[in-house]
Amino acid sequence: MKTIKGRDMSLKLQRDALNRFVHRYTRDHIPQWAKIPRDNGKFYPMQFASDTDWLEHTVFWITAKGELSNRHNYCQSTPTWPKD
Repeated sequence: MKTIKGRDMSLKLQRDALNRFVHRYTRDHIPQWAKIPRDNGKFYPMQFASDTDWLEHTVFWITAKGELSNRHNYCQSTPTWPKD
């Protein structure tokens, strides 16, 4: 098992990652939780400019067969936004 950045994955694996990790908050993908204001009345800031940006800054667990790991239900992201 190894980790790999989303940008270095095949297009199929990138699509698999976009389908599996539905809580990312990008201009391309706004999850339901991001539409609900926090207790202070403010909304959460967007975390990535696009899904491409998210893939660029996210690491995934990959099996020896070259597939997304089913043992790992998380990925490691480094948000690039907000750009304040």
